Amino acid sequence: MAILDKISGIWAAAKLPALPPAKVKPTQTSIPGYKTQIAKQTSALIKPDRRLAQSDILEMRLGQTTKQVIRDLAAASPDLSATMNAYLRIGIPERFTVVARTTDGIVSPDSTQIANEILRRITFVGDPNLGYNSFSSLPELSATLGKELLLYGSSSLELVLDKTRMPTRLVPVHTPSIRYYEDDIGVRPVQVIGGQEIDLDIPTVFIFNQDQSLLTPYSDSPLESAVQAVLADSAFLNDLRRVMKRAIHPRLVASIIEERVRQSAPPEILNDPDKINSFMSDLISGLESTINGLNPEDALISFDTVEYSYLKSDSGGTDPGNTMKSVQDMINSKLQAGAKTLPAVLGRGNGSGTTASVDTMLFLKNAEMVRTMLNTLLSRALTQAVRLFGQDVYVEFRYADLDMRPQSELEAYRSMEQSRILEQLSLGLITDEEACIKLTGNLPPAGFKPLSGTMFKTAPAAPQQNPNSQTSTMRDGQSTPQQPKGPAKAEVDPNLTAMLHNSHSLAQDALAHAKQTTDNTTKSVSDLAWAMQNAVASQSRQPVNVSVAPSEVKLTLLKERGPKTLKVTRDEDGRLSSIVMEHDDGEQR
Repeated sequence: MAILDKISGIWAAAKLPALPPAKVKPTQTSIPGYKTQIAKQTSALIKPDRRLAQSDILEMRLGQTTKQVIRDLAAASPDLSATMNAYLRIGIPERFTVVARTTDGIVSPDSTQIANEILRRITFVGDPNLGYNSFSSLPELSATLGKELLLYGSSSLELVLDKTRMPTRLVPVHTPSIRYYEDDIGVRPVQVIGGQEIDLDIPTVFIFNQDQSLLTPYSDSPLESAVQAVLADSAFLNDLRRVMKRAIHPRLVASIIEERVRQSAPPEILNDPDKINSFMSDLISGLESTINGLNPEDALISFDTVEYSYLKSDSGGTDPGNTMKSVQDMINSKLQAGAKTLPAVLGRGNGSGTTASVDTMLFLKNAEMVRTMLNTLLSRALTQAVRLFGQDVYVEFRYADLDMRPQSELEAYRSMEQSRILEQLSLGLITDEEACIKLTGNLPPAGFKPLSGTMFKTAPAAPQQNPNSQTSTMRDGQSTPQQPKGPAKAEVDPNLTAMLHNSHSLAQDALAHAKQTTDNTTKSVSDLAWAMQNAVASQSRQPVNVSVAPSEVKLTLLKERGPKTLKVTRDEDGRLSSIVMEHDDGEQR
């Protein structure tokens, strides 16, 4: 008993003490990024307009900082805009789960309920005391944070509390406005607005940096390597636009036949060089003005002093179209590599199926950074919010795994996932709360009967179907699977499952006993056959002495001479030796 008490004391001493709730400040500390000064402005905010219809994209290279250049190019460049749109639409799924766990990883139902209520209140209701509800829904908040990550390489979020220190809003913080000061063992963040600094060294501000360098506390945009490729593509597009009519569209060329012009010229100017030159110049100017003013549908009528033809390309054997295509392909490859995207996103997918599959998988891995950032920021914010209620837990916010397949096709895989989760629940490997959160995203409803460890799913599973099978039948003009994919659903009635389990066990025992009996019988027959084979072999090698006692067979024959007796005699080997018929009168035959 003393040893157990000692071990219990050591275990109790090894447990970590509970962390106290953080000391937080009410109201919002950070300032929105669109403000240019901390003080409240009386005039309306200026609506920015890049005037892309009148400006050149190359002029955006004159931005004050690289982050500003990337922000402008992401709005003006079709390639960067498509890249960001693909990252945000694919990297932010619709499904998510929120679960609170104790420090040893066990699901806490009460804390999980609090975390879900806080998230839904923040993203659906907001603070009604603020008048205009400037709260953001979860998709809008996630898209804003994801856009900040792509443009600047970092995202920041503040958990805003009301006067009673209860969570009321989640506010994104513009990361380019954040500066860092050296602290004792790290850095201290501040937000600079209009030259004034706001201290953000509070436990309700969370900052996430993607692929952070240890040489600087500031982050770099993952799209920074695409800036030069975007500028090169824009310069090439401008050059192509300027030479398009000259190099691509056919140009009409008028050739003046000088000999015929001189023949048709007035005689008084033929011998005067100045007059003939002036006559020729006027003819060229008039012809040029006529040709340049023609519309595509206009006809051209002239004397035989002018010949018309189309200008043909003569570049020494080099096709300008192929040259332009080669240059454009080189720029596109650099742009795709810098933007970390795949050709299909930019509308240039022309590879094989295998190449497209590899590109898609690599793009999903890159888009995973948006999902990871959102999971981290929202988990930390909800953890802080729940701990303010005195709960010693941490909260996991998790978006669903990324997948580009349609929901109807994923249904078969969800069926297999459900079967696996129910199997773990039946064996008691997971709790009822964790299984219900994985299956439905919510806690078990009231009155739910606990099933963890009850072995309710021990009946033999139905043979699994191939979820990738495309076998289908046409019904009502639609393609429907012949049978549901994935394993059959398990019975949830414990009594019926127990009866099935017992019947299955008895059947297995009977089959085992029958098999043992069959094996024993087969062995006995095999031994008997072996013995008989040895006996026959020994008889063929040794003489056999057989003694057969003589026997008499009496036959009664109904004939005129009366009854007769037939005596049969055999030798020692059992072979027939003689047959003697005797009459009653003693006569033998």
